Amino acid sequence: MKKTRRQVLSGMTAAALVAAFPQTRARPGANSVDEEKLEQLIANSIIIDDLCEFKPGVNTTDGDFDIGKNSGITIAVPTIGSVVAEESYQSSLTRLAKLNAGVNKRSSHVSLISKFSDIEKAKKSSRIGILPAFQNSTAIGTDLNRLDLFYGLGVRQIQLTHNLRNWVGDGCTERTQAGLSHFGVDLVRKMNELGVIVDVGHCGVQTTFDAIEISNKPIVFSHTNCMALCKHPRNKTDDQIKALAEKGGVMGISNFNWFVSDNPKSTLDDLLDHYDYVINLVGPEHVGIGSDFELTGYPGVDGDKMWVDHLRIYSEQERRTLKVRWPPFIKAVDNEWRYKTIARGLLSRGHSEDVVLKILGLNFQRVFQEALVA
Repeated sequence: MKKTRRQVLSGMTAAALVAAFPQTRARPGANSVDEEKLEQLIANSIIIDDLCEFKPGVNTTDGDFDIGKNSGITIAVPTIGSVVAEESYQSSLTRLAKLNAGVNKRSSHVSLISKFSDIEKAKKSSRIGILPAFQNSTAIGTDLNRLDLFYGLGVRQIQLTHNLRNWVGDGCTERTQAGLSHFGVDLVRKMNELGVIVDVGHCGVQTTFDAIEISNKPIVFSHTNCMALCKHPRNKTDDQIKALAEKGGVMGISNFNWFVSDNPKSTLDDLLDHYDYVINLVGPEHVGIGSDFELTGYPGVDGDKMWVDHLRIYSEQERRTLKVRWPPFIKAVDNEWRYKTIARGLLSRGHSEDVVLKILGLNFQRVFQEALVA
């Protein structure tokens, strides 16, 4: 019987994995990486992926949790519900119900992150922590009471807009950039009050600046990249990144091919360049990981159902603006070992273990400490 991709990868040794996945290109003064020390660093790290589609459900298997454990991840922040406005309210309620049922059924493997202290508990108990998030605020509509409802159901991070305009503000693909509405200002303030992390990963330029200014707590760019390296509407300018850093926020670097470079297929080195850029621009305290992929990687080939479903959320105009193309992933990090691969790449570029620990999760942990209830 032919083995699946997952079974093949799961059976590979550490040495084989190093050989299988592309290493970073040689650079002057590049460091060799001690693989045993790297393993120890991953094991000891709090690893937070601020957009990672790992959603335990009622039918989740032990194998799925084994893959999660092998990855080293501590906290996954998955998207709950649809980003399509017409579907978002009902789909969010349905997905939260399934998520809570799945967590309750598999409580020895996974736990919900409702407050900051839950992060350390998840690490100590070797469980994967799930911090439920929205990638659009349309589930709230224009009723702030719905924020109380979703907070009670476990939502702890909300992206104010997706690509298009909603009641809160303008997304990154809108023709104009008007920023936060009055309702948007009220929503940000109530999120601060309740203890919900403000995310502007997909937001337009002025909406991003407004949210940074209005929020009295650090916010996040959960999953985006640097406009200076890849001129794409989903990416952030130097001024936006500097404004985020000045308020103590963190930018999660996305593994999405389209946001990393204009090349048909971006490489690991293209991805690592974004980490280096943010570090050089504002320091290593303001960058983390927001892979924007399933923990196990992107399955299948061009034309598979998941790809078709993904394209369904974009209008034709959005597809053109976002330069949608196959493949969406970067091969070197299209698997559950992405955190180790990124850490190895950063170490080989001369970054210290302390810096790598910050990027793997300590930076997001700091924001979570300030934004969530203790």
